[in-house]
Amino acid sequence: MGERGIISAPVAATVLALAIITWGATASAAATETIDLRWAGTDSSLALKRGDSVLWQYHYGADEPKPHFHPLALPGGTVLTDLRPQDHPWHLAGWFSWKYINGINYWETDRKTGKGAGQTEIADVKVATRKDFSATFALALRYQPWGKPTVLAEKRSIRVSPPRADGGYHIDWTGTFTATGADVVLDRTPLPHEKGGKGYGGYAGLSLRLAKETRGWTFLDSEGRQYRQKMGKQAKIMHGLAARWIDYSGTGTDGEAGGAAIFDHPENLRHPPKWYANAGMPYFSPAFLFDRPHTIPAGKSLTLRYRILVHPGPGRKETLEKQWQEFAKAAGD
Repeated sequence: MGERGIISAPVAATVLALAIITWGATASAAATETIDLRWAGTDSSLALKRGDSVLWQYHYGADEPKPHFHPLALPGGTVLTDLRPQDHPWHLAGWFSWKYINGINYWETDRKTGKGAGQTEIADVKVATRKDFSATFALALRYQPWGKPTVLAEKRSIRVSPPRADGGYHIDWTGTFTATGADVVLDRTPLPHEKGGKGYGGYAGLSLRLAKETRGWTFLDSEGRQYRQKMGKQAKIMHGLAARWIDYSGTGTDGEAGGAAIFDHPENLRHPPKWYANAGMPYFSPAFLFDRPHTIPAGKSLTLRYRILVHPGPGRKETLEKQWQEFAKAAGD
């Protein structure tokens, strides 16, 4: 395929490209190793493969409840994400979902049918791959009660960077949400101090559900707060606290260390956001609606921008802050 290949879903299952590149064995090692990278695509997903392992894969088929990334993996093959865990089968590894739109639940799905009370419809997908093994996705999504007109339309842009010298990569995610008819109210499960509140209230938005197999993990945020697995449940995590970014890192069962961070863009409404972070799952999300709902007036739009960074090795505050500063200066779509 040429420098910029366009695939309009659906496409035939095919290997899209194959190339050989040289990466550093580690971020600091002088020795290098030759590793083959290739695209693997179907009518409902695109994956970047490193040898026989998938480095990342984005799923966008019309039969999917929501577009999502799984796996997000480290260069050695360790998978960081967890797809449809038994406790929350509507958790789709790396995905975006509102909780309530005009009072209707778009987050949970029925365990038998896989459908929610509200429909997230993937109306259109365009995919572009490049020779440097970066990729872009342009999606049109519609949110509506089943069998009823669209209440919220979204234009989503996703850019996946080429792998860096150390094998890491990042995903820039932009969503523009437009109220198509009347005002649209975006809401979440209320917090414990509110009427009908729950201890688990506050979530909605871009989310990462992480693999339980990761050992010795650490949550770290932009304010320097840390929560380590060995600290036990009595230690407080950064749940409900504001931060520019949160990182999760640890070691896989095969001994490969690494992690993933989510960066919130400074132009986002309510930046820096409060975060929903659950160490037991593990799971974390910049919870745009944590404290209160948000109304998009009829005909108006809301744009949110995030970066997901997948990195080998432990998360380090200075390095992550530098990466956030780079993202903060990046031009939008």
